[in-house]
Amino acid sequence: MLFPIVMAVLLLGIVIYGVFDPAESGFFPRCPFYLLTGLKCPGCGSQRAVHQLLTFHPLEALRYNALVVASIPLLAFFLLAELMQKKWPKLYSFSHNTVLAWVILAIIGLWWLLRNIFGF
Repeated sequence: MLFPIVMAVLLLGIVIYGVFDPAESGFFPRCPFYLLTGLKCPGCGSQRAVHQLLTFHPLEALRYNALVVASIPLLAFFLLAELMQKKWPKLYSFSHNTVLAWVILAIIGLWWLLRNIFGF
């Protein structure tokens, strides 16, 4: 029952981000961390990056937030591991590994630091 609702919300999000450019449309939320500090959080630019991906401008998407673009294969991996947990239990187990979680958290932290030092 939940799956059709999730798919409908995902499809609606794809349509909204595909049609409207967050860089030009005023109804998209702004990053509160950036507004308060002037520094970019790890997710800053992700709305614009998603729009650029949906409109087939991958280089522009990388310019807005390279981590979001690089995360797409990882998200696909997690989705596959979740959907195939009974058929491929080792893949599911690996996807729920504590070490993997810490590595991902470290990459996010490093991205956060580097983008504010070097202006990524």
